Amino acid sequence: MQNRSAHNRLRRPEPSVPHLGCPKRLLKESNGGFTIEASFVLPLLLLSTLSLLFLALFVFQTSAANHTAGLAADRSAFVWDNSKRDPITGSFSAGEGDGLYWRLSNDSVSDLFRFLIPNAASQIALPVSGISASDGPEGKLRRVGSVVSPEWNGIMNYRNNGFSRVVTVQLDKPFHSPGFAERNLLDKVESSAQAYVVEPVESIRIIDLTRTFIQDIKDRIKPDAALQLMKEPQTVPDKPAVINSHKSAVAYLQTLVNGSERTIQVNKDTKRQVDAMDANQVAHQAFYTFSESQLRNEQLPKDVQLLNNGTEVKGVVWHFFKQAKNSEVKLSARLRAELERNGIVVVIHE
Repeated sequence: MQNRSAHNRLRRPEPSVPHLGCPKRLLKESNGGFTIEASFVLPLLLLSTLSLLFLALFVFQTSAANHTAGLAADRSAFVWDNSKRDPITGSFSAGEGDGLYWRLSNDSVSDLFRFLIPNAASQIALPVSGISASDGPEGKLRRVGSVVSPEWNGIMNYRNNGFSRVVTVQLDKPFHSPGFAERNLLDKVESSAQAYVVEPVESIRIIDLTRTFIQDIKDRIKPDAALQLMKEPQTVPDKPAVINSHKSAVAYLQTLVNGSERTIQVNKDTKRQVDAMDANQVAHQAFYTFSESQLRNEQLPKDVQLLNNGTEVKGVVWHFFKQAKNSEVKLSARLRAELERNGIVVVIHE
């Protein structure tokens, strides 16, 4: 008995375990609360993190699509005036181009009449498999499309509206999202961009032509003068002309340029005898026998003053004819350079 009592005194008391059968005591118990809360919150945090991650990827892919589409459209519009340009740098070798009239023959001018005749825009599909050698709209689009990453699908098209010419690029790429986010995110990334084809040099050229040339010729030419310009000049005789004097040289020159002799008042004291004045108000002078000092001191000042006046004479051409006794026209290089420096054209007849 004494031993059993001693043993009972030395035995460690057992912890009290709540009786689970009692609901009130179970609700008041706090053991295991953290585990239960974590089992609810952790999945929500994980799903939210993954959703934000895929949303960021979707925004990034959309931004990349916008950048790629805009860059392709801008490059196409920039190199449109010359199909030989590099699609990335825009550089080209000197002398390379599409010709003078490519805007009429190779720029989808038929788009202007699509209200009468159905006409689809010039279009290519992306990705591009190879570079085309064509210098038409499809060839230009294909050259730019060849530098677009092959991961993108889509189309590039060009439309000529006359006053506005537009390059449009549409891109898309599949986007794979987890099942729980499929309802909130699209299944592909899409983007589109437009760029207008502008040609500053051509625009400046046309404006300058309108501002200067048309104003310059306005009211200058009359209907009768226009008909005179349309007349074909008389042909040179089949037989070689025999030129053995100043008179025969003048007759040959008048037949050659379809001109006539005319006397012009240079100033109040000086007159100029023009051997042949053509329909374009260009004065042609014939020289058979001449002295360079006489030409330089007497003839040259008159013609220079006529050119400076710019009213009755628009140009001066001096024709030098070979004398029968000589093998060539004896005209010094110094005098010829002086004539050309003063705007006088020199023609040698040998």
